[in-house]
Amino acid sequence: MSKIWFQIPFLAVLTLSGCGYRFSGGPGESPFPPDLKTIVLESAVNSTTVTGIETEFTNGLRREFALGTRLIPVISGGDLILKTIIASFEDTPSAYRADGKESTRIGTLKVVCSLERSDTKKIQWKKDFSASYTYDVTDSIAETLSNRRRAISRITRDLIPRIHRSMYDSF
Repeated sequence: MSKIWFQIPFLAVLTLSGCGYRFSGGPGESPFPPDLKTIVLESAVNSTTVTGIETEFTNGLRREFALGTRLIPVISGGDLILKTIIASFEDTPSAYRADGKESTRIGTLKVVCSLERSDTKKIQWKKDFSASYTYDVTDSIAETLSNRRRAISRITRDLIPRIHRSMYDSF
């Protein structure tokens, strides 16, 4: 019986090694062509009426790329340029209290990202992203706006790693 348990992992490894699956993402591997080594992360453009989203988004992207990427972030003169447009922020009621007043709203942020080669100005990658988060509406306008700001921060923290991963997955 113990001999069978010993053979099962061996057979599984043997089967997987012959089926075409491979592990990727090892040290030194990059999905980008070898001539692309650096990236400029332009400040996000805010097309919404909500101020400050662009700053939070840009700072978050720069942190994400500084922490883990094969592309080296630079201030200028990079091989690639990441352009981000915060296209819209939709804020819609999602639930009501018994007295008819709103109790929660859903904030949805839509972002368009593109990656452009610096030398040819050719778009290498482009993708739309969106994320939503529900926040509480209170009788205090200031508290509701504070809740909305926290929702936007949460959405931003959700979108940034998705953008980063998607960029690498698409090459």
